[in-house]
Amino acid sequence: MPSLLQPSWRAPWRTWLQPAHSRDRHAEIPTAHGTYTLFREPGPRLTADAKADAWERWQFLLGGETVLEIDDAALPGYGIRRRLRHGVHGGLDGVPFTARTAGRSLLPGRRGIRFTLDDGRILSFTARPLHLRLVRETGGEDEVLARSRASGWETHRLDRGELALLCFVTLSGADQLLRSPLQQIL
Repeated sequence: MPSLLQPSWRAPWRTWLQPAHSRDRHAEIPTAHGTYTLFREPGPRLTADAKADAWERWQFLLGGETVLEIDDAALPGYGIRRRLRHGVHGGLDGVPFTARTAGRSLLPGRRGIRFTLDDGRILSFTARPLHLRLVRETGGEDEVLARSRASGWETHRLDRGELALLCFVTLSGADQLLRSPLQQIL
């Protein structure tokens, strides 16, 4: 079933692209599981690097319950893409994870975003020649959970946490890390 994962409401661009100064709602995304609400707030780290790079804490709530939180996120777009290259930490349905991107190669198979959860699961966004996909790796088995299409994402049996990750990647602009570097030039 194709899903656009487009926000039904997003903060005005001026607010969206500026650092968060207090906890505030920034977007709502309707999905099959319900409406995910993104809250952004200043990050918990008080280091000079964290302040200079405007590290933020992002939370995706579903029905008032936190499904996804990222403790050291940054501004949407370039900021979050830069943070993902260095690695971010957070929790998915209460399970801690580390996420990091791989590659800026022209070869699609060398670009990806990998979420390594402490419970042994690995959720990866990978680039293919004509589409992007979300893959769950558990015990050596790979299962494709979602695939991008021209009209949106085609999803298969996503749980609420995996859908929250998909919302995060599309809403934050992190999916641009999976696109060919040549697309940025054209």
